[in-house]
Amino acid sequence: MRINKSDYLVVGSGIAGLSFALEAARKGSVILITKKDNTESSTNLAQGGIASVLGSKDSFNLHIGDTLKAGADLCNEVAVRILVENGP
Repeated sequence: MRINKSDYLVVGSGIAGLSFALEAARKGSVILITKKDNTESSTNLAQGGIASVLGSKDSFNLHIGDTLKAGADLCNEVAVRILVENGP
């Protein structure tokens, strides 16, 4: 069995983990644990941006429903509504 030692252990290769790893590397050694594919992170898969109604055939309710569905019902519905309705 191989034993690795470091000053910092970072689990995850999303933006938070990588940002921390870069800063921690200034102070000591870092080991980064990630999934098999280093591009498989929530940050890499995130759509980003602001959902916004831009056309006459679109609606706030469609965007709100899509956002809540994509968020697996873990989103704060009030916050989603505020973001979508103020997007334009």
